[in-house]
Amino acid sequence: AQSRVVVALRPLRMSVKPAAEHGLCKPAEPLLEFLLSSERVWALDCLAAGAVCCIRATCRDLLRALQTHVAQRCREAWHCKVATLAARCHFRDILDADDDMTLLCRRRWLIAVDKGTQLDQWRTPTAVARLMNGVSLDGGDLFASLKRAFLASQVPALAKLPCVVQWMHVLGAVEEQDPAQAKVLSAEAWEALAWQLTQETVHWPVQSAHFVDALAEIDKWLLIDTGPSALKLAGWLEQLSKLMEENPLLGRYGPAGDSSQLRPRHISNLVTRLKSIS
Repeated sequence: AQSRVVVALRPLRMSVKPAAEHGLCKPAEPLLEFLLSSERVWALDCLAAGAVCCIRATCRDLLRALQTHVAQRCREAWHCKVATLAARCHFRDILDADDDMTLLCRRRWLIAVDKGTQLDQWRTPTAVARLMNGVSLDGGDLFASLKRAFLASQVPALAKLPCVVQWMHVLGAVEEQDPAQAKVLSAEAWEALAWQLTQETVHWPVQSAHFVDALAEIDKWLLIDTGPSALKLAGWLEQLSKLMEENPLLGRYGPAGDSSQLRPRHISNLVTRLKSIS
């Protein structure tokens, strides 16, 4: 079977004939027949994702036949690049997309902005800017989320999306130098985002509250009409505390060497208070 794959792939470097209906080129008939057969998976697995997409675009039959394979390759690539569910959820919100191929393409917009601003925007002297610059774009902590939001705000097609605007308010809150004002701004920012929170993302407002020294007030931020109930929030935080007890690294946020550490004891009193409210 493998030898047949090699033979089948040879026409990729050989002649092609014009496809009048598309004004493009499509593979020669033997290769086309092979790619439409059930054995095509051998050949496709040997090709880079970009090559598969190029082949798929050559004719309608291949466009339909390779749709499932391309979707699977994109999903694998997406999960490989963005490992945590929280980060994937955040990307979907700030990139305004659901399918993996669109997410991968739009993620490149943020990468392009990141590369273009490393010598300009990131020279800003604020501590938060340095923290954002030191974390991965695909990370799952608070500063990775702020980095994604900031980069999205520099892309015209994304800058005015409600989610991006709301996250920029979070960024403004954690950048605020006045401690009292930082707490007020954080409360306003997270009230707007409370409805989006899940078990996977509840650590963001907790880390934000820890950073601005407002953990005792986080229930006031989130227990609003559109946010989670006290019982649900207590359950999320209790689960977060257990995970941090098992793996203390889960409580660390920010770049290595300049990170903050959130510990189970920081939220234990809050969990107790939420349970009494519920």
